[in-house]
Amino acid sequence: MSSMQDFNINDLDFNNMGVWPMPVKIVAGVIVFLLVSLLGYQFTVSDDLDLLEREKNQERSLKQDFETKQKKAVHLDAYRKQMEQIQKTFESLLKQLPQRSEVPGLVDEISYAITAAGLELNKMALQGEVNREIYFEEPLQISVSGGYHQIAEFVSRVSNMPRIVTLHDFSITATDREVFGSEGEKILDMSITAKTYRYDEGDSQ
Repeated sequence: MSSMQDFNINDLDFNNMGVWPMPVKIVAGVIVFLLVSLLGYQFTVSDDLDLLEREKNQERSLKQDFETKQKKAVHLDAYRKQMEQIQKTFESLLKQLPQRSEVPGLVDEISYAITAAGLELNKMALQGEVNREIYFEEPLQISVSGGYHQIAEFVSRVSNMPRIVTLHDFSITATDREVFGSEGEKILDMSITAKTYRYDEGDSQ
């Protein structure tokens, strides 16, 4: 097997590659080199490319996180001022809620609103304090009688009180009696729940 003219691939002796023709040796060497290079790529370069892609993804994630934090840092002073304003507003609202000792006085104010509106007071009673975590609710059950305009006057007076009072669960029924001095206007019986709210700093600690 000394020349390519007599070469037959079936005559190759893989146990004695030293006697192969030089062109065959070169081709075999190229094939082996390519196989080794391919395996090396699979075990080294491919892993490096996967690592590089993960690093790129992490870089993008860190960049987005940095940009988000940078935006927050730029507006940090504005956020702080806004929080201070919200805190002041919250404290101002809390101050509008009566303390425990002021609740009876507030009940007296509602009684005065009933009388000033010309209504007849049938019943008024506290229903028991309700704890709402940051404040306490004081439901006040009220039953009055009077004309439509007198009821409207009472509601107006309550809404103009300096303290927070809300009205709930209206129930109005007409009677056979007439409003004094009116032309056929019937007296109405109204049942309503007025809720006052109190804040006691000692209770929240």
